[in-house]
Amino acid sequence: MRSTTPRVEPWAFVVRHVRRLEPVGATSCRLTGTTSNPSWYAEQLAALPMAFRITGGEELRHCVRALGQRLLRAAGTLPR
Repeated sequence: MRSTTPRVEPWAFVVRHVRRLEPVGATSCRLTGTTSNPSWYAEQLAALPMAFRITGGEELRHCVRALGQRLLRAAGTLPR
């Protein structure tokens, strides 16, 4: 996953034992993590207060997409 924030502070939201954080240039950073529960991980990422994009992990990408669609349906943006 890659974020558009160079700062480390917002990453305190992500549990330390499931991630490794590294800067990528002056304007972004990369979060690398593992989990046996990608749905839970997607929910943790959704709580982050910054923009990000998933750059790897098809199972995580699927879970993030499913969560996003569920939230859009809850907001009345997508049909049930």
